[in-house]
Amino acid sequence: MYLENKLTQPQRRDLLLKNAQMMAGVRIGDAIQKCIADTIWKLNSAKKIAPAKNDKLTRDVALQEQLEKFKEYEPRDEKDQTKHIRYIEDFPLVVQAGFQALEEIGGVELNPPVICEEQISITDKHTDGFFSCFLPVVGRTDIIFGDTSVPGKSLPCVNPDSMHMLSFPEAIIELKTVHTKLGKVKKNGERSFIKANPPTTPSFNHQVQCATYAAYYFFKIPVYLIYATANGYKIFTSNNCPGLTVEGLKRNFQIMLNVFRRREKLLTANEHKTREEIIEGAIELIDPMFDHPWCWNNFPLDLLKEVKEMWRMS
Repeated sequence: MYLENKLTQPQRRDLLLKNAQMMAGVRIGDAIQKCIADTIWKLNSAKKIAPAKNDKLTRDVALQEQLEKFKEYEPRDEKDQTKHIRYIEDFPLVVQAGFQALEEIGGVELNPPVICEEQISITDKHTDGFFSCFLPVVGRTDIIFGDTSVPGKSLPCVNPDSMHMLSFPEAIIELKTVHTKLGKVKKNGERSFIKANPPTTPSFNHQVQCATYAAYYFFKIPVYLIYATANGYKIFTSNNCPGLTVEGLKRNFQIMLNVFRRREKLLTANEHKTREEIIEGAIELIDPMFDHPWCWNNFPLDLLKEVKEMWRMS
């Protein structure tokens, strides 16, 4: 709520995206998409998100192109610089893990078309049977296998658990990267690292994200949640993750809608007030969760102090 009302969109993007871990994930995703996508949704000359034909690159070329872009990233501070240096080293391994995961779930080059970064908008027609929101929910899918413009078109796909060929109209792929963490400083002054292994259970927030994409396709499409690391990968599906079953996806989708509905009601109840009064009224009803494990990590200290003052917790 604070980010949505207090900061401009450019400020939010600068605040939330510019750190080594996030930028590594962006560049790794771009390397994979540049190689496999037939279509990538992107900003066009009219400043609108629209599908564009992708001229596919080889894996080596795509990897090197995005690695060079990641090298240009300017770290925020000393710790971020240390991470940046390590992530440059890990970059090819994480990209390789991503490709291996995609190959396991069904022939990356065998099931065209592949559509990446498709912009979706969930409206009333997608929320029949749910407590829905007043405003649409928007998002962008990482990877879609199969032609979304042809309803019911069959797509060969491999179930990563049973390894039997199944037939689906499309498949949704959500790709996450997990990166090496900073460890303690050694006696010689060097920083130690904690290697990142694929998680044994998926993040709840990531399951909710998958549920959003599934809702757009009326929960008719299988969802694969991939975690790629420098030490391998893990694929979660409806077979090994209850949150990716149809029932689990619907439950998590409603949980997300409930959060959004509460935010809408907070704003609606104060819509006649000034922007500053709306923020102040929302603060009275929202827990800032300053003990959240990562939510406030990227905030500059001066901005974080300002936020805490708003809750009288400075």
